[in-house]
Amino acid sequence: METEQLPPSTGPGIVYSQYENRQVAAEQCVATHGMSYLLAGSLRMAEAGASQTFGAGSLLFYRKNFLAKFTKLPAENGPFQAITVVFDQAMLRAFHQQHGLSCEQPEVARTAALSLGANRPLQRFFATLQPYFEQPLPDLLARLKQQEALRLLLHTHPALQPVLFDFGQPGKIDLEVFMRQHFRCNISLSQLAYLTGRSLATFKRDFTRIFQDSPTRWLYRQRLAEAHYLLQEENKRPSDVYQEVGFESLAHFSHAFKQLFGRTPSSVHAAVRARQARASPRLPF
Repeated sequence: METEQLPPSTGPGIVYSQYENRQVAAEQCVATHGMSYLLAGSLRMAEAGASQTFGAGSLLFYRKNFLAKFTKLPAENGPFQAITVVFDQAMLRAFHQQHGLSCEQPEVARTAALSLGANRPLQRFFATLQPYFEQPLPDLLARLKQQEALRLLLHTHPALQPVLFDFGQPGKIDLEVFMRQHFRCNISLSQLAYLTGRSLATFKRDFTRIFQDSPTRWLYRQRLAEAHYLLQEENKRPSDVYQEVGFESLAHFSHAFKQLFGRTPSSVHAAVRARQARASPRLPF
């Protein structure tokens, strides 16, 4: 069994995660379906400008080809702990062919993570994996457990069948709506093109036609404008803002921000703090 920050993108796997400190994952294009059980701590997922938090005991299903940011928060008296079963496409194709499944059930809500609610069979399944937290899980047993998890998931949530066994590429979607929802996401242009159902060349051509700017320059300005708003209007710290708007490092963010606005993020934040201090009423004693 592996210990990873995020589930692997290829190959079968059962991943155990444990973190003593707060962990923020950069925007992730979820590449494979998966199912997680949160043992301790909480997980915050931000997607398309909205966020939700899941606590210990939550069962989650992750959909492939969705963008989201995951923040792992430790418990008050211990680390964050979770275990994830990854359903890679090769395994799903083999399972689909073996059992001749149809996909006629209705589509489920289109979100990166779906809460599976209280589910005793799945909770019991994850309990069987806990003895392997401190030792490797043999490959053959891992594959059997992976298939067991899939069977239980299909039995308890049959509406997920057309999601799990959809092997097509993302269809062409409204590019302007998608980009305004996901401009904070720090992923490559080729990934953005794929998720909008376009080749990279078509993505760039459609983007320039819609926004009258190149993707790189437009994303750069949008992210920095959002950062300025968060610093100026919501009094957030630069150290909390840079990842939220899609920068990989605080140093790079600070340099880019100063180039565009002529001031550092720290000076903007300090000015907001000073203004708030002057506006606060002073006690006469």
